[in-house]
Amino acid sequence: KGKNDFYFKHYSIVGYNETNGHITSILQTQNDFLWLGTYGEGLKKLNLSTKETENYTEVNGLSNNVIYGLLNDDLGNIWISTNKGLSKFDVNNENFTNYTTNDGLQSNEFNTNAYFKSSNGRLYFGGINGFTTFKPEEIKINPIPPKVIISNVIIHSKDKDKAHNNIYISNITDSAAIKLPYYQNDISFEFFCNHFSNPEQNTYKLILDGYDEDYVYLKNENKVHYMNLPSGSYEFKVYGRNPDGVWSIKPTKVTIIITPPFWLTWWFIILSILFIILFVYYIYRKRIDRIRRQKIKLELEVVKRTRKITNQNKQIKEQNKQVELQKAKIEHQKELLEKEKVKVENILLNILPEGTASDLINKGKSKARYYRRVSVMFTDFVGFSKIAEGMKPQDLVKELDGYFTKFDELIEKYDIEKIKTIGDSYMCAGGVPIRNKSNSIEITLAALEIQDYMKNRELKAQKEGEECWKIRIGINTGEVTAGVIGQKRFAYDIWGATVNQAQRMEMHGEPGQVNISGNTYEFISPYFECTYRGKIQTKHNGMLDMYFVEGIKPELSVDGAGRVPNKKFWQIVDLHLYSSINYMKAERHIMHILETQLSPNLHYHSIRHTKDVTQAVERLALMEGITDEDLFLLKSAATYHDAGFVEQYDANEEIGMRMAREILPKYGYTQEQIDVIDGLIKATEIPQSPNNLLQEIMCDADLDYLGRDDFHEVADLLRRELREHGKINSDRLWDEIQVKFLEQHTFFTKSAIKTRQAKKMKHLNEIKEKLKTYNYKD
Repeated sequence: KGKNDFYFKHYSIVGYNETNGHITSILQTQNDFLWLGTYGEGLKKLNLSTKETENYTEVNGLSNNVIYGLLNDDLGNIWISTNKGLSKFDVNNENFTNYTTNDGLQSNEFNTNAYFKSSNGRLYFGGINGFTTFKPEEIKINPIPPKVIISNVIIHSKDKDKAHNNIYISNITDSAAIKLPYYQNDISFEFFCNHFSNPEQNTYKLILDGYDEDYVYLKNENKVHYMNLPSGSYEFKVYGRNPDGVWSIKPTKVTIIITPPFWLTWWFIILSILFIILFVYYIYRKRIDRIRRQKIKLELEVVKRTRKITNQNKQIKEQNKQVELQKAKIEHQKELLEKEKVKVENILLNILPEGTASDLINKGKSKARYYRRVSVMFTDFVGFSKIAEGMKPQDLVKELDGYFTKFDELIEKYDIEKIKTIGDSYMCAGGVPIRNKSNSIEITLAALEIQDYMKNRELKAQKEGEECWKIRIGINTGEVTAGVIGQKRFAYDIWGATVNQAQRMEMHGEPGQVNISGNTYEFISPYFECTYRGKIQTKHNGMLDMYFVEGIKPELSVDGAGRVPNKKFWQIVDLHLYSSINYMKAERHIMHILETQLSPNLHYHSIRHTKDVTQAVERLALMEGITDEDLFLLKSAATYHDAGFVEQYDANEEIGMRMAREILPKYGYTQEQIDVIDGLIKATEIPQSPNNLLQEIMCDADLDYLGRDDFHEVADLLRRELREHGKINSDRLWDEIQVKFLEQHTFFTKSAIKTRQAKKMKHLNEIKEKLKTYNYKD
């Protein structure tokens, strides 16, 4: 291959189910081997040379089949973070050692992509309560092998109503022998390890020689039950393993002898065989005699039957003709049935999703499925009962059908699934039955198109003097269960609190408005202009935020009208969904710190200012054509540029840079990207001196308010803050400082100059005029 050539290889993972699991992490320990962590299917080892796959799951000792991260230590072991603690995998011996909160973990549940190995060999794993860090070579194991003690042998009564008749045999000595009659062959063994430092992690392997083919492994149990054991001699052996993976040296054993019933003894079997031989001989003699008599009768019958056969041949020819006619009728009926089958399949495909319809056609049933992120939309016509009273039923149904048919057309454009209509209510969902990450965005676009359609209908009705229908629209995003209900009249439906909350959004909305929940706002806020409305009480999930969707952000819409997404819109969507940087989580992290730790005396440098700069930097970046990951770097710098105020008031930029270096690597930021963010934060120091386009955008966004309509309101917040911190002592001094600052300030980007420069100069002149009114007496 040439220097710049490359190619892809495809490896088929044996046993991998793309529906129920996916690969969460990859680790390469040798050139020819990859270790794959999966979401629900445990650990997989892929040989890149032979393309063979080996699987390791809970059956092999793994703590849980849901894997979040893989790291190798310097001792040749692989460390695995799961949904149920940490597992250490000895590659050479293929043994697992599991660790839980009892061993000092912050939690048994870890997070995706939250793992790291430092240069000194220390391992880090992030979980829901923080992170766990350690050096593998410093972990000491308990080398003392445990001893297993068989505490009870229970012989169960055959009568289920007399369980109190069970026989308990305690104080079992090692290698003891117990002899039982054949009808006492339901036996349980109870045992325990004498290792008590962490008894719930003791595991066992056992075998009943003479009955089991291989050892059985028990993880959370210390009891085994054998039912209906055949007569014979058995030896029960059990080994124990302590939480550090050390097995007992030798097993604890007990011998069980079950005597056979009398009908299985040797003397009874011999007598039975002799009796059977004599009986068979007697039957044989009787049969020979009967055959002789029948032979004579048969010879007479042959003559009679020959005559009958001749007559029957004639009848058969007639019957064959009838059969041919019957076959022709059957073929015709088959053709009719096949046509009816095609009609039924087409009907199912019209009322159900394609995958669900295929399951019903091929299997006769369809299994309900869980979806983690689905967006549900409810619409409802305002005052429908009053409208219905004044219309004929057939006209009302026709009008509703016209609206709903248009709704079907609009949602189909965005691959949204129609669920059902209930009277005048219309319900649809994005992200089912085919999962996708962008369903909250697509369903909001569909809602805006429905909103525009209803407004156009309303304008048309007003011109023609007709009564116009108005609609409320509500959207919520969350987890649901979806599937087919019923056995005769099939219906595809979704269930869960997400559906109820979507209906609550519609009920608490206003005519002509798209009302969304805070759950949906979290996913669409980078792309749409929204207005916060407050909170409502939900039935079981506490308070829920509400927002009106005003439209697409101007810079992301065609002609800035906020109704149709432009090319930049979809570029930003792809950036958020598929970038290696998890900007959303990184933003929530720092915003939580600012909300809880910023001083209430920071009137200007509050979290409101941080959000304001973040919005401004995004708007300017899009206007300047920034649609790649540089947009995330700008927004991240905006969220951290004043974070240093949580520790000190003056010279706080270095503190914000330090916080960014500590937090952002957890969310996929590289060192090179963090260096760019450091430069962006540093560029905001006064006097500003940006060195590139990104720094110019950052500087203009930080002082965007200078050219906005709310300049005086924001400036007054800064004046109050400076007075309370002893930086100024009079309003006149403050106005003089503002004049000097505005005269020296420069907007750097073409977009800021175009949109903010003129108003900034207007504000400068207003302050100068104000200075002339001051009384200059001391």
